[in-house]
Amino acid sequence: MKPQSVIFDLDGTLVDTNGAHVDAWHNAFNQLGYDVAKARIIPEVGKGGDKLVPSIIGDEGDKRDGDALREAHGKAFLDTAGRATFAVFPGSSELLDELRCREITIAIATSSDMKYLEAVMKSAGTDFRKKVDETTSADDADASKPDPDIILAAVKKLKSSPDSCIMVGDTTHDGEACRRAGVAFVGVTCGGSDAATLRQAGARSVWRDPAEVLKHLDEALGVSAFSEEDPEGQRSIH
Repeated sequence: MKPQSVIFDLDGTLVDTNGAHVDAWHNAFNQLGYDVAKARIIPEVGKGGDKLVPSIIGDEGDKRDGDALREAHGKAFLDTAGRATFAVFPGSSELLDELRCREITIAIATSSDMKYLEAVMKSAGTDFRKKVDETTSADDADASKPDPDIILAAVKKLKSSPDSCIMVGDTTHDGEACRRAGVAFVGVTCGGSDAATLRQAGARSVWRDPAEVLKHLDEALGVSAFSEEDPEGQRSIH
């Protein structure tokens, strides 16, 4: 059954920004005196700062330095966005256009605050808000991914239901948020995660990038939401 709505992550899914987030977090930790390797940060990217910081330095460290770390990360990332040009992944705009032609409603759901979303789109030279129906960010939720709040906020804004939605994302945190929201997860590897990791996180299918999703769109849209009690429906295409 064709889904009513498709939800997209932004960073690492539509735009190549994950590396910039890793660098910004690495700089932030160094500024506050924490010796954290980039390799430790990479698997945490995709979470909001509310989850990423305690995952790395623990709850006590978060209480002590979390706000300063998040502020330092934000400044470093915005500085990069102001100087660099983030690349839009192949097929991103065309995929959104094709979904609109098929009268499927679309949302972007990101763990970032809205100001970072705006900075990413300005750097990339593409305002995806003109191509989607709704946008949800950390501003719309009490907790970021892997909590389901941001995805459920997108479902609500789209006036849809979880079992009528698919989400396209690039991290295991997207997959966990989808599982908890009851939304089917379709993975893309362009953000850095490999196909096996995304399948283990619950992806029903995994593709290289939005261009490959577009090329196989009928197959990707054939994925239906599954419940926690029915994981056997998982399938792999890529």
